[in-house]
Amino acid sequence: PAPANGAEGGAGTAQAGGIALAPLPTRRSALALPVPRVDPTDPNAGFLAGLLASSPADLLAALEGAAHDSLELRLRKLRALLEQGEGPDGADGAGAALDALDAMEARHADDWRVVWYRGVAALVTGDRETAALAFDAVYDAFPGEPAPKLALGVCAEVLGQLDNAAEYYRLVWTTDPSYVSAAFGLARVRLATGDREGAVQVLESVPESSIHYTAARVAAVRARLRQRSPHEPLLEDLRAAAEQVADLEHVGLDAVRRHELTCEVLGCALDWLLCQAVPARGAAPGPASASAPGAPPGAGVRLLGSPLSEEGLRFGLERSYRMLARLAQSGTERIELVERANRFRPRTWV
Repeated sequence: PAPANGAEGGAGTAQAGGIALAPLPTRRSALALPVPRVDPTDPNAGFLAGLLASSPADLLAALEGAAHDSLELRLRKLRALLEQGEGPDGADGAGAALDALDAMEARHADDWRVVWYRGVAALVTGDRETAALAFDAVYDAFPGEPAPKLALGVCAEVLGQLDNAAEYYRLVWTTDPSYVSAAFGLARVRLATGDREGAVQVLESVPESSIHYTAARVAAVRARLRQRSPHEPLLEDLRAAAEQVADLEHVGLDAVRRHELTCEVLGCALDWLLCQAVPARGAAPGPASASAPGAPPGAGVRLLGSPLSEEGLRFGLERSYRMLARLAQSGTERIELVERANRFRPRTWV
């Protein structure tokens, strides 16, 4: 993860009782914010619509061929410079973008698009307070638009104002479900504040019609189980997570991620099962399962084809790690995965 004190790093710490998360990649988040539509009356509108360049360097070269100078042309150059960042030839794209932005502000100080890009540029370069002020100005001008709220949610998150971030993300997600990034942002903030159930709920609200459905379900599985104490009553979350992983196979989840998630679920289940025999010191026994009296916890339950028993979970983990080893891209990774499989294999006479 990116460092928390640089332009690429956001708030990476959790509130008391929250879940520690990797810092938000601020630069990537800034460049992923919605891009203002091109003004159709701009003299370069047609030219800009026909650009097919893929890399920032190619785009900058193509923009030099414009027949006219215009604000939209300068804004497109500005964005390309921000995307370029520190170029391979040592060129400082962000520095050049800030210079270009200063020049545009001198001529178009009241244009909301210039103010918007001041916020984007400030986030890219790590000036979070300036970014928040810029996006707040755009929000004042367009209070009904979701894009400024989304940008303010990012700013609040990287500034550590998690309550404000949650409210901005919630407003965007509940009013316009096409902004799936707001759902991920809301889930991330809820996890950081300890609201694991709320995070899972919002991730599971991403509809199957969304191209981000699979990513949201994967995140929901991990939100249920990551950083959980095996002394917690986890059986229902383990069942729900296992069902979601099984369902994801039918929506195109690739084999590597499917087996990785299987290992996460079964590994968490094994830790939980082993802890039932040794309760945490001072902890009162809880309703671990609905098994019959005298039966082991989770008796009769199967998770991803494996019985909820120590032997069943170990065989399931061994099987998934061996499948991951077959899919590994390097010999070193393959050896490590085979060693993990061997460590989980139950002791047998053969």
